[in-house]
Amino acid sequence: MTDTGKRHWVFRAHVLDRAGALTSIASAFSNEGISIDTVVGHGLEAHAGVDGSVVMTFWCNEREKDVMVRKVRRLSKVTGLEEHPYNSQNLRKSAIITANRRLAPHDVAGDQTFLTCELVEANGQTWTYFLAGSPSELDPVLERLEKGGVVTDIVYSVIGL
Repeated sequence: MTDTGKRHWVFRAHVLDRAGALTSIASAFSNEGISIDTVVGHGLEAHAGVDGSVVMTFWCNEREKDVMVRKVRRLSKVTGLEEHPYNSQNLRKSAIITANRRLAPHDVAGDQTFLTCELVEANGQTWTYFLAGSPSELDPVLERLEKGGVVTDIVYSVIGL
């Protein structure tokens, strides 16, 4: 938790796969002055019985989070909402990183687990990896790699299970 009482949260909104679903969610956050950190969306989960999902991370205090729960649930294109604290063990984070050297196993060892680490591409000067694990395990690894000057680019997302 930060000095302002803000915490990191994750919402997974089940939405109708219709134009404007993401815009209406983003507008609800904007109207409350809360910035969305990351967003991942996909359509048609026929086997899950919903049209699509939007997963977003953001920082706010508990009261603001409760307001956002009510606002997002009332949106006409939202059919369900799951809320998680960012450190929930029900979440997984994935990252595509570009590194300036080949990673070794000790580079991607978390405190409690080894993370998923897959070499995607190597061209002799840069190495692209897919990394995945719980946010509480992956974040310190990414931070260590960034502080060590190993990461030259990163794209990440968080998903709820």
